[in-house]
Amino acid sequence: MGMLDINNKPLSITEIRDMLSRKLRRSVPYETARRDLLTLAANGLIGCKSIGKGKRVTWVFWSGGTPSTETRSRANAHDPFSVSVARRDRMNPQEQAALYDAVVDRCQELIQAKLQSSRYLVLCDGRIVKTADLEPTDEEVKHLEQRLGKVCYVLTQDRIEESRWGPIRDGDYYPTIDVFLADKEWSDDEVFQRGVHLVSDFDTGNPDVAAFNKDHVDLVEVRQVPLVRRAFHLGKHYDYLTASLKIGIKDVAGNVRCIQKTCRAVFPWVNSNKNPFLLANPKREAFLGRDVMLSFPFGIHLSGRHRRSTVTLE
Repeated sequence: MGMLDINNKPLSITEIRDMLSRKLRRSVPYETARRDLLTLAANGLIGCKSIGKGKRVTWVFWSGGTPSTETRSRANAHDPFSVSVARRDRMNPQEQAALYDAVVDRCQELIQAKLQSSRYLVLCDGRIVKTADLEPTDEEVKHLEQRLGKVCYVLTQDRIEESRWGPIRDGDYYPTIDVFLADKEWSDDEVFQRGVHLVSDFDTGNPDVAAFNKDHVDLVEVRQVPLVRRAFHLGKHYDYLTASLKIGIKDVAGNVRCIQKTCRAVFPWVNSNKNPFLLANPKREAFLGRDVMLSFPFGIHLSGRHRRSTVTLE
């Protein structure tokens, strides 16, 4: 990144993109510049830092490394399988997501072919080292990394029946369930007193996915070294962390009950270009598959007249 060497100050993604566009004499997409910069930073070629929080976060980048390490980093800049486990563990979720971009770019045909027959797969050093019908836990992935000595990447493809071309409009309504989201260590009373109250879409076409906004999950749970995973949904991808949470339901009669479930903390949730859960319903707050109906269990009544779902705990 010669332009970072020339400038003696950190540069934003927009500034770097504009400089590249002028140099190349063509427009460089913002997301392309962002992805490549985060990949370079993840591999140690350049330095980076996020400034601000939430929607106001800004990334800045600067030149870093000695000539010898820079030469090595350039050789590995687009090789996610050369990143050490220790370096990956120091990355934030956005930096880990950039590694997944490189993994998919490099192994797309292998990934898509295997996901036709396996729900979850783990890639390591450019090859598939594990397939499963149930999602591997962070502990299982770390144990595999310890045995293989390299970073592992978890990928999946959602099993769904919803359509990307039929968004919910004012005249249409999705079955919903009011839920309370909380840390697994909270008591049932705390779930309903302190938990995050959400209106979740209920999709019987999906067997078991529970997907929530990472910002909501962060309000009730803190993970030490979260591992990013990638899923494909309606032909697009999204990135997420797993979180063991409590989900609470209060039914029409005022009865309450909680279950514990491994959920997906999706980021960024509010960006439809990065979150395909919003394709079917742009106003979606959360997404629950049909297994929660059996886990609680509950019955659900859909009213066309009142355009609402009524839940009864059984």
